Amino acid sequence: MGDKKPPEFVIDNQSPYYLHPSDAPGAIITAIKFDGKNYELWEKVVTMALTAKNKIALIDGTIQKLEIKKGEYSLEANAWIIVNSMITSWILNVIDQKLHASIAHAIQSSYLGEH
Repeated sequence: MGDKKPPEFVIDNQSPYYLHPSDAPGAIITAIKFDGKNYELWEKVVTMALTAKNKIALIDGTIQKLEIKKGEYSLEANAWIIVNSMITSWILNVIDQKLHASIAHAIQSSYLGEH
């Protein structure tokens, strides 16, 4: 009776953690590619696309990566990692390839919110 289980972590189709079967790392979320000169336009269309996909909370910091202790496992932390990786792929897909080498190691989904 005294043992309380933590609330179950469930991902439904309204959750920012939800990935539709058509979501893939190779998806192009907008026709506008960042070319080093068009950041304002690119940021606006990427933000709109991620809002439409219900992923903006991972960009604007509303949902942050959970810190877990070494050796522990968290379904929510794992879901964050998976969705963050997908968002990072989508962002890289809409950046000109000549810029990939200069940003590939630094990019993460929160990248847009920092500018």
